Amino acid sequence: MKSIRKAFSILLLICVVSGMLVAEKKRDSLEKMQLLVGQWRGAGQIKRGSTVGGWIESSSWQWEFDKEAALVFETDKGKYFKSGKLIAGEEPGMYSLVTTSPDDKSQRFDGKLDDQGKLTLVAESAEKGQPARVHFRFVASGKRLIMLIEQRAGKSLYTRLGEVGFTRKGSGFGQGQATVLCVVTEGAGTIPVTYKGKTYYVCCTGCKDYFNEDPEQALAEYAERLKKKKTKK
Repeated sequence: MKSIRKAFSILLLICVVSGMLVAEKKRDSLEKMQLLVGQWRGAGQIKRGSTVGGWIESSSWQWEFDKEAALVFETDKGKYFKSGKLIAGEEPGMYSLVTTSPDDKSQRFDGKLDDQGKLTLVAESAEKGQPARVHFRFVASGKRLIMLIEQRAGKSLYTRLGEVGFTRKGSGFGQGQATVLCVVTEGAGTIPVTYKGKTYYVCCTGCKDYFNEDPEQALAEYAERLKKKKTKK
């Protein structure tokens, strides 16, 4: 009986450790999309170079630490999306994006990040005239974000629905600007947090909540990541 309990305890420990390792790998994968975090001002165009049918929207991305780490966004006056959540897939470089449209319809996109840093996500299903494929790519060292939205025009053919060119708020686009790191994700730290009289910085309210819940743990994880980076050099 004791041997059975011991075997069960070992199996349980293995499952817990494995789960923790998977969660850590997924978070590491999401950190490749860290540049999404922040406030963005966007100008949308149906046809590139034309203002006909154009629109203005703003978007806010931040970290969420619930059952699993995710990057979530909310968009004001978005033409195609009003909110969404990006999570890491089971395989390296794979991601899933679940969005909500302005008329509250849910849609899921799956895809991967290529070697040039472009994220391409394809919808499981899409009605005619609705987003079927979305591309995200950063330019200007992460101060600009281009989101191209396409509709399905055949089994494997897509045509353009629109494109939104976002500029990061407070980025000083076109100007040099020093970057302070977020102690939770190592993104651009813009929000100050204090612990034991010392000020640190985080990149979004999600990271702020994570830090405030257990500052000792957050700082220990940050120190460990810095240690690993030094070891790799």
